[in-house]
Amino acid sequence: MSGTPLSRDKIVAEHLGLTYVDQGTPGHARSNAVLQDFSLSVREGEFLSVLGPSGCGKSSFLNILAGLVPQTKGDVRIDGQILTGVSRKLGVVFQGYALFPWRTVIENIEIGLEIRDVKRAERRAEATRFLALVGLQAYGNHYPHQLSGGMRQRVAIARALAYGPEVLLMDEPFGALDAQTRESLQSELLGIWEKSAKTVVFITHSIDEAIFLSDRVAIMTRGPGRVKEIIDIPLPRPRDDSVRNSTEFLALRQRAWAPLKTEVAEARDVPAQEQTRTVDA
Repeated sequence: MSGTPLSRDKIVAEHLGLTYVDQGTPGHARSNAVLQDFSLSVREGEFLSVLGPSGCGKSSFLNILAGLVPQTKGDVRIDGQILTGVSRKLGVVFQGYALFPWRTVIENIEIGLEIRDVKRAERRAEATRFLALVGLQAYGNHYPHQLSGGMRQRVAIARALAYGPEVLLMDEPFGALDAQTRESLQSELLGIWEKSAKTVVFITHSIDEAIFLSDRVAIMTRGPGRVKEIIDIPLPRPRDDSVRNSTEFLALRQRAWAPLKTEVAEARDVPAQEQTRTVDA
């Protein structure tokens, strides 16, 4: 982060498998393999993006890390300890904001502090600090419906940080935003990350977004997904928008697209039913 050496592995996922079974017709079941032999390590303090074609299982991997979905094979370790469910070390930011509409902005941020059992007298001051971190000091008493999509996502990031996680899991958090807002929030996120010293696992379908934000990019195969290749992003930090037009950035874009384009093409060519198989119930 910011030019400092990266240290030990914070997260280690080994040989993960995830298969959903639809009972369907009595006597038969259809199984859909989403992840197969998926292995990935995330270093402490790094920003790692996971990039892959639609349906490759990248969001499913994040849901396993978040403790929302149990894998069917393999295991995940956080700081060397096997992950068995939801962990207080991990905070999640989803694409859909997930803000409570009846709570003001600052009250939404306080949810993370309530989970941590922070005393009521301290909550408002702490929430105000996170509100300032995402640049929304003037909007603490607004309700979510009064904010733009980009502002709502900044509130969601502040709430996740208030939870006090060591790792921030982000599932395409800017995917629903327009291009201008998206690029602006990417820059803001880098500033927040550099101040917070969190480990970040970021799910995206955008090559440019992955390169701009990350220390490394893990490229997945089409489903059932596994890690096909990991690309180092040696662009200097701190980064600003000017790096997007550099020859180094453009070369990295081509470097990332080369292994990805084959997977995208194959994902289009393979009928969905070929990824499912019938098994005896």
